[in-house]
Amino acid sequence: MIIVLVHVDDCTIVATALPLINDFKANLVNYVEITDLGKLHWLLGIEIRHEREHHVIFLSQQSYLDSIIARYGFQDLKPVSIPMDLNVHLSSAQSPSTTQDFAAMCPTMKLSVP
Repeated sequence: MIIVLVHVDDCTIVATALPLINDFKANLVNYVEITDLGKLHWLLGIEIRHEREHHVIFLSQQSYLDSIIARYGFQDLKPVSIPMDLNVHLSSAQSPSTTQDFAAMCPTMKLSVP
């Protein structure tokens, strides 16, 4: 089986066996000029890595994520495991237990009373 992916002037060929790809390219060159860029590494901004011996394909959009982070100036931010103050201890006893308590908290939480 051969699968041919076409996007504008780029063509990606995948097949169940390498000789199928070679035969397809040999026939295709009779009709159009082609440039063989070798093994697939990128497709539509997605990085593609494969390990034939383990039969595994890895897809990554890390470069896209890096460009978004750079666009909004977040490249110097430090990672945080949790976005809240770790010294604040909350318990269920602090949550409203009556309708009146809930109504009193609504303005703080920007909620409406049901």
